[in-house]
Amino acid sequence: MNRESDSPTMDWLYDVYEKKKRRAFELGKQATDLLASESKRISHRAVAQKSKEIDPDGIGIHANTILSNKELHEYISQHSTSKSSKARKAPKMPQEELSNIFKQVKEDRDIERVRRRYMKLSKSELVELLIQSEQYIAQNNKLWLKEEFEKHQ
Repeated sequence: MNRESDSPTMDWLYDVYEKKKRRAFELGKQATDLLASESKRISHRAVAQKSKEIDPDGIGIHANTILSNKELHEYISQHSTSKSSKARKAPKMPQEELSNIFKQVKEDRDIERVRRRYMKLSKSELVELLIQSEQYIAQNNKLWLKEEFEKHQ
């Protein structure tokens, strides 16, 4: 909804929202500054917990409030000491090892062991292995077709 098109009866709701937003920012800022001065870890959860301790009403702010309040989120992110939320990357398998896996395939291998080995690979490594396998098959098909063609001539 656009602020200009709101009815005058909704102005009180906007004022309540702004008041809560300012309160959350002030409590979050104070909690962040206190954690920093105490040399403690600064994270959304730590700020939310500290805000409950310093809030005169004892309510504090919720960790999700930090995410929805852009100014507070930016302030805490600048001071944050927690790890980034980026996904962990699995260790990359060397390219030559990937290409050798399918060249050494034997018919009587332990399928369960192969399954466990594949489960350890990342999605991108599995895609790379699949592409290389298809390339290997395509090259062998081409050789086989060439041999068959030469046999019939």
